[in-house]
Amino acid sequence: MTIVMVMLGILSMSSVYADDFTQCNQSFYAGIYPEFVNDKLNTNTHPLCFDGFSVMYSGVSRTPLWSAEHLTRKRLQQAKTIDREDSFHEESRLPTSARAKLSDYSGSGYDRGHLAPNGDMANRSQQYDSFSLANIAPQSPRNNRYIWRNIESATRYLTQQYGEVYTVTGVAFTNKKTKQLAGRVLVPSHFFKAVYIPAINQAGVYYAPNDESERIEVISIDALAAETGIDVLPVLDQQTKAEALDLPLKAGEDIDQSDSSGEEPIWLLFVWAILEWLMEQLQARNA
Repeated sequence: MTIVMVMLGILSMSSVYADDFTQCNQSFYAGIYPEFVNDKLNTNTHPLCFDGFSVMYSGVSRTPLWSAEHLTRKRLQQAKTIDREDSFHEESRLPTSARAKLSDYSGSGYDRGHLAPNGDMANRSQQYDSFSLANIAPQSPRNNRYIWRNIESATRYLTQQYGEVYTVTGVAFTNKKTKQLAGRVLVPSHFFKAVYIPAINQAGVYYAPNDESERIEVISIDALAAETGIDVLPVLDQQTKAEALDLPLKAGEDIDQSDSSGEEPIWLLFVWAILEWLMEQLQARNA
């Protein structure tokens, strides 16, 4: 009887910390979240729903393994109206032993790199959640401030261009010897951002070493799974996963496609922007 009570106590404690991705399946294309090809990554993981994005957190690395977002024109338009307010904080929903701490990053020489970026957040609640350390990993300063900022802007540009984009941003640990912050937080060898555009049913992945080299490459969803052990978009068809969309490396660059039938012309983007503005004015007048 005592053993049963102890087991029930353990289960009830774990349920306090664990989320169910069905509560935030809007972050994932078709409601299907990433799958681990490498079962070792499943060890001590914690699914977390946030306002505006979802996270699979690892208590082993004390970093997120990935963060997923659904970006739309409306969301990004709202995000432009919010100035940045830094509010880095520890994630109270995680067991104390699994949490990254603010002190882990102090004097480390690494930036606190967002996976789901602050610039995507449409309101203060989303912005605050993006500064949870459950959405943060140690990132090379030059990578974070130059390469990664450019591809975040390019992803937002693609969202404006095509109307909506699904992203899964994550980290990889491919080095034989992994660095640690304060003997607790593991430093990723790579960062990645997978981008899927439903309008053209194509996907690609930005993949960059977590160093000062400013190197970056664009690979396929399948190639990412082979490198990291994570199938970030398992619901996609095999051809889409096998082919890498030629993603732009900065905002303003267009995707080079032989078939651009799914792409909306620039003039139509301006029409949509004007219509959205008119709707906002009408709603404000009727409020």
